[in-house]
Amino acid sequence: MLTAVSTVAVLKPALAATGCSVDYQVTSEWSGGFQGSVTLTNLGDPITEWNLGFSFPDATQKITQGWNATWSQSGTAVVAKSMSWNGSIAANSKINIGFTGTFAAANPKPTAFTLNDSKCTGAVTTPSASTSTSVTASPTPSKTAPASPTPTASPTPTATADPWNPPSTLVKPLAAVWAHEESTYSDLYGFKNYGWDQLVANAGTINYCVRWDSTAHVTAAQRDAVQVALQKQYQKWMDAMLDDGQGWDDWPYKNVAVKVVGWAVRDRAQLEWTDDAVDVYVNDINEDAPQCGEPCGRFFHQDGNYSGCTGGKAHHYDNSLWLTAGFEGGAGGDWGQRIGAEYFMSNLTTENIHILLHEMGHTYGLDDFYDWDPLNGTAGFIMMAGSATQITDFDKWMLRDFWRHLKSRYGL
Repeated sequence: MLTAVSTVAVLKPALAATGCSVDYQVTSEWSGGFQGSVTLTNLGDPITEWNLGFSFPDATQKITQGWNATWSQSGTAVVAKSMSWNGSIAANSKINIGFTGTFAAANPKPTAFTLNDSKCTGAVTTPSASTSTSVTASPTPSKTAPASPTPTASPTPTATADPWNPPSTLVKPLAAVWAHEESTYSDLYGFKNYGWDQLVANAGTINYCVRWDSTAHVTAAQRDAVQVALQKQYQKWMDAMLDDGQGWDDWPYKNVAVKVVGWAVRDRAQLEWTDDAVDVYVNDINEDAPQCGEPCGRFFHQDGNYSGCTGGKAHHYDNSLWLTAGFEGGAGGDWGQRIGAEYFMSNLTTENIHILLHEMGHTYGLDDFYDWDPLNGTAGFIMMAGSATQITDFDKWMLRDFWRHLKSRYGL
């Protein structure tokens, strides 16, 4: 009896394609120190976590602190590991990480890099699909499955200049500020109600509600002047995110529309207007002050659900402007800003309402500097209360530093 014998080739699953390119730049250098920027491009299949490795050519080169990765160094060997929020890199996508370091003799650039233990050569490596052969008895011959074609290497993207280029005198102070932020705030990267989050959720607009914590009356003209003053002061921070009229480092908004949608008072008679230009909240007292309705506040509904707000999302407010009679100084956070009612109302046309500007900075995550000075007394800045009356270059770059560390959460 004759039995047909066939040879069957079994195609094993192909391994993931790997490939990467790295652009290493020294963005600033000073006596014995420097700042490095590393842009990693994943040329292979998507990855969900990464380890970037390289070695310094000089034994005296040492990393002192870094950002956007967990950095470690043993001898000259350096490893940067992904963090919980930036481990995923799609095919042909980039991620930027950076650090500050020291050196004694020379500061040459590393020349070889690895991504997850695979060399970064600027090309894609696709392991060939392997086959195993078996001989089996079969009544009819079997056809061999065709092997999948090997993908061709993707072109290496052109390296782009790192937008992080503050003045050299500010590099170390800015790095110290961010290191302080990371060491002080346990949920720095997980918190989701910064001013950045509010703006992106509203596609470039911000709504305010005024908590009028005073017995004084307010005219319609004063109400409208408050709106104008808020718009002007808020835009000053937004202008810090522009270079030549264009958004810095993918910042998407050139102008931000600020709208006052409500006022909260103890007595409706304090508001000397009869139109319905804004919502009015009467005698809703919290913290011994009139409060705008919680169903309409983003602070209370960070999921964006304003179903309980009369008028819906269009009537929601992102920030409260809490104006308190006799209040000295200020306070600020993701909920809004609190300053003196007399101070604010008497400065509606002032070019820089500096206490308000300071408190607005807190809404965007910027810190206070009551117990330390990163500039060591060489200059004042708006976030160091009492040392400046307008937003300075240092304030601008602190704001930009916050954005570059958070922008990936918005897909930018």
